[in-house]
Amino acid sequence: MELEPLMGRYFRLKQELSIAYRARPWHGGRIDRLANDLAATEREIGALQAARRDGPNAAYRSSAHA
Repeated sequence: MELEPLMGRYFRLKQELSIAYRARPWHGGRIDRLANDLAATEREIGALQAARRDGPNAAYRSSAHA
C-alpha cells in the first residue's frame, strides 16, 4: 500500500479513537479495535518508510554482511 492512503487511514483512526474516548459510556470493544487498528497502521507506515529508506536491495546488503 502507498503512504498516502495509509496516512489517511492513520488520521481517520486517530480521530475515531478520540471521539470514542469522549463518548460516555466508553465502548471498550470499539476502543480496543480502534487502538489495535491504529497500531497496525503505524507498523505498516514504519515498514513502508524503512523500505523506502533502505531501498530494494536492503535485504541483500544486510545478508552480505552477516
